[in-house]
Amino acid sequence: MEKTRQKKIFVVEDNKTEGMLLKLCLGSIRNIVITNFTLGQDLLDNLNEDPDIIIADMMLPDISGEELVNTIKEYNPGAEVIVVSAQKDIDLIARLQELGIYNYLVKSETCMETLQKTIEDLTFLIDHKR
Repeated sequence: MEKTRQKKIFVVEDNKTEGMLLKLCLGSIRNIVITNFTLGQDLLDNLNEDPDIIIADMMLPDISGEELVNTIKEYNPGAEVIVVSAQKDIDLIARLQELGIYNYLVKSETCMETLQKTIEDLTFLIDHKR
């Protein structure tokens, strides 16, 4: 059986508790390494580490979520971006999809399990792209 490489996942969430919950939720997925950031700029400063997947909150204190996604896609177009937000703005979601996000999840009671399934599916797809 072919060995899969570890995927780098960056999480940017300004609420430290929610960031840790995301990390715990995803902790059962094999072959991933998660790095948490509380500021968008800190994530952008580390894009040279070439993350495979980025999970981004839309409401950050230092940068708009849309600007963050735009910059990620400009400097690391291969990174898959999943946006997790309480915002249900259809126009915003459409603009983010035009920028090339993989998925947009609205924060809810089932969001964590949906995110976990999305990450599992995405890591499988990344492994089989080659």
